[in-house]
Amino acid sequence: MIRPEIIELFWHYFELLIGVAITVMGVMIFNLNGLLWQGIGGLFAIAGLAISWPAWRRARLTPKRHDGPGVVEVDERQITYFAPFGGGAVSINDLARVTILTSDQGPFVEDVHWLFEENGGTRLLIPNSAEGAAQLFDALSPLKGVDFEAAIRAMGSTATDSFVIWAKDPARLH
Repeated sequence: MIRPEIIELFWHYFELLIGVAITVMGVMIFNLNGLLWQGIGGLFAIAGLAISWPAWRRARLTPKRHDGPGVVEVDERQITYFAPFGGGAVSINDLARVTILTSDQGPFVEDVHWLFEENGGTRLLIPNSAEGAAQLFDALSPLKGVDFEAAIRAMGSTATDSFVIWAKDPARLH
């Protein structure tokens, strides 16, 4: 039998593996003789890369553990966190800022949290290990200017810090 940790790792990187396989297949087709095969191979390679890049970012951002308190649900542009203490909901349309908070307590204690702040002052703190927290990446993707590289740096941080990965542009009077 295959160890459960290996199966979990496989599914964590499944989308990335599919993109890499399509890219490799495209390169192999590209190396066949003929301009038609090179065109088809080039399209496959580009499609594979287009799948691989966001999959790589998503794999680095999504938690490998889901043993944290609570459950995250994203529905109709609303993020809801059901938890024994401190749950709540925020609207993606009303967000003012998204911050990732880290601490130096990991890896045995949850040390990464998402902080969502709305225009009206509502704040929602979600641990990255909560069930369904992987949906947060997709929920934030439509927002213009999300700094996913800062989010990746935050996920790898071993110090107490905060990383603002998105903030609403300030209103201009002119």
